[in-house]
Amino acid sequence: MFWSAAVILIPILCAAGAAKINERRTESLFTIVVAAITFLISGVNTYLVRSGGAFTWGVGSLGVLGSILRLDSLSALFSLFSSFVWLAAGIYMHSYMRHEEQVTTFYTYYLIALGATQGIFLAGNFIVLLIFFELMSITSCEWVTHHHDQEAEQAGSMYHHLSVAAGVFMGIAIILLYFSGVAPLVGSPAVNPTRITPFIWAVLCLMAAFGIKAGMFPLHIWLPQAHPVAPTPASALLSGILIKTGAYGLIRTGQLVNWGQADLIPWAGTLLVVVGSITMLLGVCLALLQSNAKRLLAYHSVSQMGYIILGIGAALFMKDNGAFGIAGAVFHSLNHALFKSSLFFGVGIIILGTGEADLYKLGGLWKQFPLTGIMMLIAALGITGAPGLNGYISKTLLHHGILEAAETGRPIMVWAERIFTLVGVGTTASFVKLIGLTFLGKQKTAVKFDRGENKALAVAMLMLSIAMLVIGTLPERVLGLLVEPAAQSCGSVNLGVLEHVDFFTWPAIRGMLLTLAAGFILFAVGMKTHLFHLQLPYWLSIDWAVRTACKKVREAFKEQAAGSK
Repeated sequence: MFWSAAVILIPILCAAGAAKINERRTESLFTIVVAAITFLISGVNTYLVRSGGAFTWGVGSLGVLGSILRLDSLSALFSLFSSFVWLAAGIYMHSYMRHEEQVTTFYTYYLIALGATQGIFLAGNFIVLLIFFELMSITSCEWVTHHHDQEAEQAGSMYHHLSVAAGVFMGIAIILLYFSGVAPLVGSPAVNPTRITPFIWAVLCLMAAFGIKAGMFPLHIWLPQAHPVAPTPASALLSGILIKTGAYGLIRTGQLVNWGQADLIPWAGTLLVVVGSITMLLGVCLALLQSNAKRLLAYHSVSQMGYIILGIGAALFMKDNGAFGIAGAVFHSLNHALFKSSLFFGVGIIILGTGEADLYKLGGLWKQFPLTGIMMLIAALGITGAPGLNGYISKTLLHHGILEAAETGRPIMVWAERIFTLVGVGTTASFVKLIGLTFLGKQKTAVKFDRGENKALAVAMLMLSIAMLVIGTLPERVLGLLVEPAAQSCGSVNLGVLEHVDFFTWPAIRGMLLTLAAGFILFAVGMKTHLFHLQLPYWLSIDWAVRTACKKVREAFKEQAAGSK
């Protein structure tokens, strides 16, 4: 387990070195080297568990001390793609952070958050996971408040409070697991609680804790506030990687209940399918109404996480036949990390070059930003599910998963499949809007050519673009090499069906092409009718409801405190 500990400790220990370097270029190169070493070590870990085995490290042989760190194919895959995106972000930062202040603090927290995130994926029990979860939340909160203006402070406050709530939920879940007679171990193949009621509440608390970080409805409200105000590399990591800690936790929670096969919580799958469907639909609808490019991407992070939650729910609902749901959720976690980080990188280059994030004030930037335009187009095709790109592969698996659930005849599952298709149309319309308004038409904003494309920014996006193309054109290789072993680590689900899946059948391609065509039509109608300019009253938002509820709770506590005096 030396390599597992190294992938956590090296970034955290090197953060102290980054804090003492005062020269920007040296700081940048130092963090890139550390990120590269972390990526290489995560590759070694992936190789060590290539045959589907698992390694644990602990003190003693009983309880949580017997499993402090745990490495299996699932944790190795999340560790691998997170360190890869982190490395791309480090290369991107080499040029981007020249235009920012307080870079030493940013680089320091960049490395600590890298180590903490690796710790989450490699934790052997939920107590260790909670410790790294809190460390990641604290350091990433500093990214959100980096600019220290009013908007950043408000977003940071929201992010901080919800992160604290997530930690509290997880702490309560750990206590309840003990009360139910279950050790809070990550990766337990099956559990047998002696008390079912506290176990049910423990699982619900875990869903809430990880749901907050994943941007699950109605706990998503921090996400569209935090992403636009953070520096672009931080936005890419928040959306591409940090919310995947929530997805990872939800997958481990599904494993805790043995994917519904023991009928400990028979309605858990249905609950996640409902919540995932709402998260998908709400995210894409709100994304269509955004004019700020980073906020549009933030709402699509909400929507895309809905896909992953839906897959986990479908797997729980289908029990032993949930292979497509599990594999789709794992695969889409990987794919979303790639195309969403690339999209944020691209938008960051546009903002650096023009000083403008409003889509309706951009346009005609194709000639000034040709590489950015091409690689953002690749990422946009990926997220919309165009055949030949990575998103098409994972969405195909997820669609198979929810179709199997719908074939049971349950109305909720039937409607979830319809929402899946509808969200695909909205996603296409959103990214036609993003790419079209930014790069096509008449140029409306002057370009500062000294801040445009350069080698470091282009290399970071190119790394992600190549990975997306490889996955999209060689899906069986990636499925067999990385995703199937990871899905096998999730529990005792029959994965034999994955060996016979054909991604490029004509019905699957035709369905996706029809979805893409419908998205173009929706974009045209939305622009012509000014539907995308619709502004809903603030009192209809989830944000207003949560803030109002928090205000009422604070007032109640103050009144109680005053009465006790």
